[in-house]
Amino acid sequence: MNATVVKVSDFTTLPGARHREDGDGSADQFFEEYVLPELRKVLANKESKIIIDLDGTLGYASSFVSQLAVRIKDETHNKHTIKKRLIIKSDDDENQKERFWNEIKQK
Repeated sequence: MNATVVKVSDFTTLPGARHREDGDGSADQFFEEYVLPELRKVLANKESKIIIDLDGTLGYASSFVSQLAVRIKDETHNKHTIKKRLIIKSDDDENQKERFWNEIKQK
């Protein structure tokens, strides 16, 4: 398996809220600058996956992970594709993985 790893900790150790206008370290900024370019490559290559590593931060604003899920789902338009092509890694806090996948199920 060919996998690309995108680490939140490479973006910030203090993930913020949903939108850029909400302040520094927003989920939208992380998605647009770090995830989206790699996600597009992965979607174009049927053999690859993307790993989003949520570890290495000092915690999360309650909306960061849910907004990240919303943006990924909006980009892929298909929750089944997300499940096949995306791995969420969070050894530090399993609840973050659950929050992400619950958001994917809801929308």
